[in-house]
Amino acid sequence: MAITHNVDILKLTVLNDGTDLVSEIDVEITSVDDSDPSNLTLTSYDRFVIDTSGGTSAAGFVSYGSLSEDVVKGWISAELAASKMVSNAEKWIENKKNPPTPIKVNKTLPW
Repeated sequence: MAITHNVDILKLTVLNDGTDLVSEIDVEITSVDDSDPSNLTLTSYDRFVIDTSGGTSAAGFVSYGSLSEDVVKGWISAELAASKMVSNAEKWIENKKNPPTPIKVNKTLPW
C-alpha cells in the first residue's frame, strides 16, 4: 500500500522579450494510494517561478525548442520535493483512509 505521485507539466510561461526564457512552470500532481485508487486519488496544481536573471548565458541554458519534460522537471525537482502539495496530498489520503476522531460530537438530550 504505497502512495505514488505523478507530476505532469501543464504549461510553461516564457518572458515576452524574444528570449523565450521559461519563467513559470505549471504542474499537475496526481497522488494515488494503490490500495484503493478509485477513492484515494487527489489531483493538485502548483506553479513554480524560475530564476531568469542569468538570461541565455546562464550555465546549463537550454533553448525553448530543445527543452524536454525531463529537463523542465529537473529544474523544479528540489522545489517539488519540498512542496507542501505532496505532503498535503499524503495527509489527505491518510485522513480519508483513517478519519481522525472528531473533537466535538452532537449528543441527544439527556431528557
